Amino acid sequence: MLVYIIFWMLLLLIFGIILYFSFSIVGFTPLEILIISAASLMGAGINIPVLTLKTSQPTMELRHIKWMGLDVGVPFYGAQKVIVAVNLGGAVVPTIASVYLIVTHVSVLLQIVIAVIITSLFMHVIARPVRGVGIMTPFFLPPLIAAIISLVLIPSSPIIGAYISGTMGALIGADLLNLKNIKNLNASFISIGGAGIFDGVFMTGLVAAFLAYI
Repeated sequence: MLVYIIFWMLLLLIFGIILYFSFSIVGFTPLEILIISAASLMGAGINIPVLTLKTSQPTMELRHIKWMGLDVGVPFYGAQKVIVAVNLGGAVVPTIASVYLIVTHVSVLLQIVIAVIITSLFMHVIARPVRGVGIMTPFFLPPLIAAIISLVLIPSSPIIGAYISGTMGALIGADLLNLKNIKNLNASFISIGGAGIFDGVFMTGLVAAFLAYI
């Protein structure tokens, strides 16, 4: 038991160091990093329903029942609708951070907008719908694309451009532009920015900024 506790503590410590370094190279102050990190971690489990779509067929839900003292998940086909939610830590917080960086770097606003548009189009092309799960993208490809585009278009502030285009590109290109495909995914609940359901908007931006840095 003690070994597992130590393992998770070390894992959290390593994650915290990586998180701090990534946000530092983007340009956030220690206080801003603390606020963003805390809001992201606490908001990771908070999904805000924003839309309910009618589907062409019943959606599959996983209901938990007690069987011989065990908690067993049983597939159940429910109503013909899917609830679309926005993850607070994985979508809302990164968007606010991106807007803050845009406001503080208005001198390269046009380049940032162009980078976001191009990244969004790339994200939309490589995103693939997965039945019962959501819209998925290869983890490493989106931030790599955002970093390259930012290095080319925004050589004066590539790290800032990489974070913003990586974050907003993932949110717009992979998630928002694929809302029309949600009806055919056979899922009853979709979380934009939620880990394991849509691509990680939060991590895409950080990895893109790190790639632009190195």
